[in-house]
Amino acid sequence: MPFARQRLLTYLSVALGCPGAALVSIHLAATPAGSSPDAPPPPAPDAHPASLDLQPAQLEGLRIEPVQTHAFAIEKQAVGSISFDEDPAIVQAESTLVTAAANLELSSKELKRVRNLGESNGIAQKDIEQAIANEQSARAAHKAAHDALRALGIPEKDIERLIASDAIPGGSGTRRVWALANVAESDSVWVRPGQPLSLTVLAYPGRNFPGKVARVYAAVDPATHRVAVRAEIADPHGELRAGMLAEFTIRVSPAVQSLAIPANGAVRETDGTTSVWVTADRHHFAQRTVKTGARDADWVQILEGIQPGELIVTDGAVFLSNMLQAPPGD
Repeated sequence: MPFARQRLLTYLSVALGCPGAALVSIHLAATPAGSSPDAPPPPAPDAHPASLDLQPAQLEGLRIEPVQTHAFAIEKQAVGSISFDEDPAIVQAESTLVTAAANLELSSKELKRVRNLGESNGIAQKDIEQAIANEQSARAAHKAAHDALRALGIPEKDIERLIASDAIPGGSGTRRVWALANVAESDSVWVRPGQPLSLTVLAYPGRNFPGKVARVYAAVDPATHRVAVRAEIADPHGELRAGMLAEFTIRVSPAVQSLAIPANGAVRETDGTTSVWVTADRHHFAQRTVKTGARDADWVQILEGIQPGELIVTDGAVFLSNMLQAPPGD
């Protein structure tokens, strides 16, 4: 021990006169020469290097492909149930419009008749005025019924077809089936009438029933923080029943092209990260952590970590990760 340092320890022992001086002496003696007592300890070396060199025989079970792009749809998920064959509110609005259209046609004909006859043919002025009032009232009722259907999300062409047919649709042809989805409050701002969707039910596993969003209700359920969304579902064979539980997938935006790899190439590690195995020469393989996004069938969206065209292991990536974690000598 250098003379100056030993002298300092002796001085502290005498000055303090307590066991704490011994602690100071031990701490100073344990500090390497030329280093600061407050310096952090050096990081421990990694237990396993994140790379592997494979022999030709080990490559037989691997599939190596370049990073590609894939179109990922922007979708929101929800749960709900099959509802009535017809939305009661829409059925009532359609019935009101059909009645209003008939009353308007009748009152218009009556007004035309009394005007053509006129007072010279014995029609009193008050009868003409009454016919005018009836026609105006019927026209106002017709407009109100028309606007009510539009507010419920019914397209203008369907409203015109309803008026022309003079009958409530659904009595023949493909019946209209409705379903009610409970969309999370945070996702509800993305949902709009007319967006395509599909649903699945437990009764028909593997089947997708296509449809579209018909109406997004304004209120948020304060207990569940979800918004009710009514959907129109194509059910040409009458397979869906009211009350069936359903899972909804709503496409809220057109598909976007993004970097992607097959799902087998993404390995979920024990620390929660996702990794891939990258190679440049098909002999040396390096493990790399990536940030993933959406999943679509057998594809995984890659947001960060790899570049287009890089070669990655698409089949056998789990095998390489297991090799990396295996104890030496296995």
